[in-house]
Amino acid sequence: MFVKRIAFVLLIVAGLSRLVGTAVAQSEPQQFVVVYVEFKPANARAGGDVLQQLDALAEDSAGVIRFDVLQQIDRPNFFALFEVWSNAQTFEDFQDSSETQAILTQLTPLLEALLDQRPGNLLTGTVNPRSRHAQARQIFVITHVDVDPQFVPQAQPLLNTFVADSLNDPGVQTFALLSQTPTLNHFQLVETFANQEAFDDHVSAQHTVDFRTATAPFLGAPYDERLYQFVSR
Repeated sequence: MFVKRIAFVLLIVAGLSRLVGTAVAQSEPQQFVVVYVEFKPANARAGGDVLQQLDALAEDSAGVIRFDVLQQIDRPNFFALFEVWSNAQTFEDFQDSSETQAILTQLTPLLEALLDQRPGNLLTGTVNPRSRHAQARQIFVITHVDVDPQFVPQAQPLLNTFVADSLNDPGVQTFALLSQTPTLNHFQLVETFANQEAFDDHVSAQHTVDFRTATAPFLGAPYDERLYQFVSR
């Protein structure tokens, strides 16, 4: 009888452990990653081709939610990757795979600077599924916001409000605020607009002007806003 009771208790413990493990797995945050890629000007086309190989590999990888290859509009040898993974582990598994490492090895001689990889977490806003039917007109914006560490408590509510206001602007498809891990006073604004006109209207809106004015005293570096277009396979 005693043995049966022990076995029953162990079954309950095992069941609870599975439930706890499931809850932990379900609560894992998505992994967001922004990677800045700078090619030597003469290597822009070749570098873009290699990044598309990486895109194709990512699209077939477990845990990928979104993987965008972006080319800076005013500096065509500057690219960026915007990635969303189901969790940090799936991103690490992709990075560590032999196929990914082989592609990254191809990139190395084409670069004018090391890859600038910035992992982060979503703080507020929405990242919608990529709309592939309007890539030629869409404008993708990544803004690096460097806040002086002592002013983060004052600046973050302003950033949150700015995101909430901007989501209501016409032509906005994605507008989100990411924190950079582990540099928590560095933020990334990730934005997608239907076209250039929608972006121009957004930056001219009064709420944008008010935000830029209010946050200026809290910044530790210039407001770094870069416009990209999607690179399609």
